[in-house]
Amino acid sequence: MTFSMHEGDTAMFAAAEEKAPAQGRFFFCPGDWVRYKSSCFLYVNTNYSWDIAEDHCAYLGAALASAHDMFDYSFLQSLALEAGGSTAWVGGFYFERWRWVDHSRFVEFNWDSYNPLYDNKCMYLQSTVGWANGSCDTKRPYICMRRTDTC
Repeated sequence: MTFSMHEGDTAMFAAAEEKAPAQGRFFFCPGDWVRYKSSCFLYVNTNYSWDIAEDHCAYLGAALASAHDMFDYSFLQSLALEAGGSTAWVGGFYFERWRWVDHSRFVEFNWDSYNPLYDNKCMYLQSTVGWANGSCDTKRPYICMRRTDTC
């Protein structure tokens, strides 16, 4: 079966496209969010524990940020630096192994300091060096990530 448009259909689709807001037709990030690859990121300069930060990101329709290579990590560092931050919670946590809260594949790279796991099971970025792990109860700024390639 093939799909073919009739003359009236073309006019109808053109009219519907004109009525749709431009933001709905193109990839965009709302307000203070910053676009990178297929996601929007928000540096939140309020100090919360890792759990509260993750809850706040979820409230915003996002999750704590994940990074999968040095380009992603450099982007997150620049986001923190531009906001005047030196550290920020991200979505890495330890449960039997290191994982991301968004369930994406975790690849270990760029660790700066690795603290004993018994009380340091949450990951944060440092804006001038690599990852570190620390107590999830420590309060620090955080970075939320909202994917735009899923519906």
